Amino acid sequence: MSRSMKLLLFMGLILSLVLAACGSPAPTEAPATEAPAATEAPATKEAPAAEVALKITGAVAKEQAWTEDEVKALTTLDVESTNSKGETATYTGVLIADLLAIAEPNADANLVVFVADDGFTGEISLEEVNACADCILSFRDKGGFSSVLPGYPGSLQVKGVVEIQVVAGESAAPEAPENPTIILATTTSTQDSGLLDVLVPMFQEQTGYTVQTIAVGSGEAMTMGEEGNADVLLVHAPASEVSFMEGGFGTDRFLVMHNDFIIVGPASDPAGIKGMTSATDAFKAISDAGATFITRGDDSGTHKKELALWKAAAVDPAGQAWYTETGQGMGASMTVASEMEAYILTDRATYLANKENYELDILVEGDTSLLNVYHVITVNQTKWPKVNYEGALAFANFMIDPETQKVIGEFGADKFGQPLFFPDADKTDADLGL
Repeated sequence: MSRSMKLLLFMGLILSLVLAACGSPAPTEAPATEAPAATEAPATKEAPAAEVALKITGAVAKEQAWTEDEVKALTTLDVESTNSKGETATYTGVLIADLLAIAEPNADANLVVFVADDGFTGEISLEEVNACADCILSFRDKGGFSSVLPGYPGSLQVKGVVEIQVVAGESAAPEAPENPTIILATTTSTQDSGLLDVLVPMFQEQTGYTVQTIAVGSGEAMTMGEEGNADVLLVHAPASEVSFMEGGFGTDRFLVMHNDFIIVGPASDPAGIKGMTSATDAFKAISDAGATFITRGDDSGTHKKELALWKAAAVDPAGQAWYTETGQGMGASMTVASEMEAYILTDRATYLANKENYELDILVEGDTSLLNVYHVITVNQTKWPKVNYEGALAFANFMIDPETQKVIGEFGADKFGQPLFFPDADKTDADLGL
């Protein structure tokens, strides 16, 4: 095709397009449809706020919500605390009193509640925790906090604390019972060890009862019960206790705790009993050597155990020149043994609690015959109508309560590296071989 022809065809095409645009009717518009909304561009995601790890709420002027880093930025200190197994560890944390000071507790606030992430709680008075110079909220290795209160019950060592609640008016003293006084006849070992100095105030605060404690030997304590001169007994002479119950003198008898007896004496050990595994062999060796032995001679649980050991050793010490009777309690009798460089049978708790006062070494221990078991017994109110049975039962239930059992199991561990007593309320006499 010639170049001229191509040009004419192209011009014709252009002309036809122009005419179509000018003369052709506008096409029918399609029904309007709502245009889909434009998808919004995603907003820029902000960095998540640091998670609140600890709150202080309740009766405070300034409730607090801190991250873990914010708590760790406060002044810290290290404290040592011993658990119920006698294991001591160092913990780092923030003084609880400092945390509370920031929140400013109200004037009527009187109770602090530690709340764990699993819902467990522990309570302490605001006054106590403010006065405690080593009560901290410690930093856990895996994150979070635990309350560490050295010397306080295990119920206050709360793991995973997420909130501290400050409460007003919740710890008022309980209303005094109608018959508010009970007479507790107990052994000198529970008194001399210091255990009652912890437990009796706890019981009085929780119940409103007032306890009159009479510390004597188990035999004398049971005599008081037989005569209606005591409401409740805490004793450690199982065989005699069974006779007491069979005689109708007791209403309830509960297993509470145990420790053990030990034979102590001078470091010179003239009878050569150190390291013996049999208590009866040790007693026979003391007799054969004519070495001085101190006996309480007071019909106490310790005295009853001692007499049983002499019997098992086929020895009658009565009237022997080397056998000296004091007629006194455990602490006083050990003082005599120390002064006379003599042997004596004692419970471990009294020995450990007072060993700095004596020149006596542990020479024989660990024999199963040396087990020392304590029960709490309520005196029979039908035999003695004036007995305060309601108060006695309240004390008995307190002694076997899980929280009290925790306190018993931890008592002495911080000072001696081992507890002085082992809680047994969840066991039976058969479990202990009685």
